[in-house]
Amino acid sequence: MNYELFTHSTSSGLDTRHSSLTKKNIFLVNMTKELEHHFSELAQKGLDKYLLKSSDGNHQTSSVAIIVNKKGYSNGLICHKCGHVPQCKKCSVSISYHKIASGETIGLCHICKSQYNLPASCPECHSHDIKEFGIGTQKVAEYIQKEYNLPSMIIESETANSQKKIENLSSIISHLSSAKVFIGTSILTTPPKGIKFDLVIFLNADLGLNIPDYTAAEKNFYFLYDAFTKYDCQNFIVQSFNPDQYSIRSACKLDKSGFYAQDNVFREENHYPPFSDLCVILYKNEIEERMFTKVDTLYKELLYLKDKYDMPGLEIYSTPPLIYKMFGKYRYNIILKGKDLRNFMDITYTKLKMASKGFKIDREAESIV
Repeated sequence: MNYELFTHSTSSGLDTRHSSLTKKNIFLVNMTKELEHHFSELAQKGLDKYLLKSSDGNHQTSSVAIIVNKKGYSNGLICHKCGHVPQCKKCSVSISYHKIASGETIGLCHICKSQYNLPASCPECHSHDIKEFGIGTQKVAEYIQKEYNLPSMIIESETANSQKKIENLSSIISHLSSAKVFIGTSILTTPPKGIKFDLVIFLNADLGLNIPDYTAAEKNFYFLYDAFTKYDCQNFIVQSFNPDQYSIRSACKLDKSGFYAQDNVFREENHYPPFSDLCVILYKNEIEERMFTKVDTLYKELLYLKDKYDMPGLEIYSTPPLIYKMFGKYRYNIILKGKDLRNFMDITYTKLKMASKGFKIDREAESIV
């Protein structure tokens, strides 16, 4: 089998405050060797074990949680001829697809909530070879219904944006006599109270690792670690295309100190907090050319003042944020890193009249995207 097993017990430091268990098994699966299916061979065996009907023809009473990175049915559409991915007209993100009550599939922007019809052909090359890619909570629920004839409880921010709502949803499904399947996004890393789970599956543990942000590894670590320590569950299956990534391995080892030891090396080498101050200046405008002009002018003024106040260790650069366009406005960042950055920003903020020019300043930025 294509996995690595991490076993934890009370003797090895397992935190049992959230669990009655004295042992947890975390299976880390290398998905680069299992590209054909969304569920690995190990995950499929786990689902079969806990969800298939028993020999007497009745469903088991087990509980399974499946944590998915995407809401809706699929991540989007892609043209297999030219590679085009349809995007929202107001935001530079791909259109996700959702199935609604009528059974129809609609396109939805997860940023501005604009809705789109499902195109019959590629908007660019007009090829009909355009298909869905990725998997969302609805597609997982559809798979569970098809393979095991079981309903699922989908837990997303829209339906369960508070612990109280999660508890209400849990009370509904807890009375089912059949196996109970919870499917959710990262909100499901906080488990429904009062339910002992037999299996928790992370469909893709690489959440956020492709985001060019210095906090990506830390967020990914806690995405996994919180679930491992809070769930009353003995078996976890973690599917990853980056099984050697230190945030994932540290989480599977329940090694918080080991994670920070490695993450701090990265932050210190690249001058990120807490080893350096960080400030992000954001500007947005509905007219792209005007946005570039404003940002370029401020960028040059900051470079001039950096030399004037003799701050050679200060880094200043401009870059687009992760989402270049949101709600119809183009966006661009100016990022500053260095020691004593606060004094420099106090001077330049007033001197360059940033507020009146529409610049948004984050003096203690926790993200650069």
